[in-house]
Amino acid sequence: MLFLIHFEIASGASDNVLERLKATGKWEPEGVETIAGPWFSVTQLEGWGVVEADHAIALGRLMHAWTDLAVDHITPVLSEEDVLKLVP
Repeated sequence: MLFLIHFEIASGASDNVLERLKATGKWEPEGVETIAGPWFSVTQLEGWGVVEADHAIALGRLMHAWTDLAVDHITPVLSEEDVLKLVP
């Protein structure tokens, strides 16, 4: 399943986010595949990404790893191909 993630980086935490990204080399745990992103605003205080995860636990691992630095908003989304399947 696809998920759009919008993350709001805590005030003063953008350097920590960048340091963690450099240290880990990626932002997603096993079981989560990045489809697009992550992208960051110019201010580095928010960002977006699209991921695919088959299980809520894998998605929860991704979110839990960043809760000390950001507030995450997760929305399940459909591709254009899947949306067209809804139309008879």
